[in-house]
Amino acid sequence: MVKKKKIISFQGAYGAYSDLVCRKFFKDYETLPCKSFEDTLGSIQKEKAHLALIPVENSIAGRVSGMHFLLRDIKLKIIHEFYHKIEHNLLAKQKTNLSEIKEVYSHEQALAQCKNNLKMLKIKPRKYIDTAGAAKYVSLSKKKNIGAIASALASKIYNLKIIKKNIEDEEFNITRFLVFAKDYMQIKTKRNVRTTIVFETKNIPASLYNALGGFAKRRINLSRLESFVVDSDFKKSSFLADVECHPEKKEFKDSLTELKRYSNSVRIIGYYKAKDPNSNK
Repeated sequence: MVKKKKIISFQGAYGAYSDLVCRKFFKDYETLPCKSFEDTLGSIQKEKAHLALIPVENSIAGRVSGMHFLLRDIKLKIIHEFYHKIEHNLLAKQKTNLSEIKEVYSHEQALAQCKNNLKMLKIKPRKYIDTAGAAKYVSLSKKKNIGAIASALASKIYNLKIIKKNIEDEEFNITRFLVFAKDYMQIKTKRNVRTTIVFETKNIPASLYNALGGFAKRRINLSRLESFVVDSDFKKSSFLADVECHPEKKEFKDSLTELKRYSNSVRIIGYYKAKDPNSNK
């Protein structure tokens, strides 16, 4: 059974960026680290957590791989979205100076987002499974000349010093996160609402064009449309779409009827208040 204390799960170790976002937006929740996205979402079904937070896309790296296949069959519902500016920090042991660091450990995406600065500092990148795990590794290592790229939260948890803040190459590095729960969350207003749907089109000419035609005719915007292959013969494609409309509005329902006409399956997996990517709130 779920503990009385409210819990939100995330993928990674304590100090991961997902952990930081959980603590920022859910201050009265305890955070629960999980090994994979599947384990993170499964923690709700297993009643280990009430909510789960997952990163889905990044302004630099694009969509987060592996999530689409989980969303296709997911029984949970999306109830929130949040945008968070990723600020990478170069961490090291308390007595280590910047000039002493020869290697830095982190997740491959974090390393890629800092590659120009690392090259300028003449520090060799070393891949690690995740950012917070890299920080933990550095804190436990006997080596003095290594560092990690991770969050400021990770520096506190693993007693590391921030040697260089904001080591990322591009200033605007924003990640979008979705929050999942067992049931839909009721929203008082029907304005500024985003609905996420997953659908599989029929294998006929112009099926996608016709399937989405209803939204176009009713001037309903799709802020996101991504495809992923369902089976090994590439004959079936599923799509993930973010629709700028409340699912209870008549124009949405009518558009959905047209979508179903050209699809084998259609599922609404959540609706929630749409956030401004630049607000970071």
